[in-house]
Amino acid sequence: MDTKGKMMITCKEATFLISKKQQDKLNWFERLQLNLHLMMCKYCRRFAEQVSFITKAIASLKKKVMNQSAGVSLSDEKKQLIKKKLLEQKK
Repeated sequence: MDTKGKMMITCKEATFLISKKQQDKLNWFERLQLNLHLMMCKYCRRFAEQVSFITKAIASLKKKVMNQSAGVSLSDEKKQLIKKKLLEQKK
């Protein structure tokens, strides 16, 4: 999405930057554009809060699952059974 060259961005552009911010680092101009927009738009501020909440919840859930699954492994018998079923499906 092209947000270059203009100071004020639309809500659509702001939501794109909010989502991008979760994955990548925004450059200084994108941060400026987003912060200016968020100062004036309560709906995009709310969206940013929701995205942040969801990201944190997923990270917490992932951490719990990883901790619970640590040390859990399949028996050799179960591994062979899975391998056999997969080979049968290939045929």
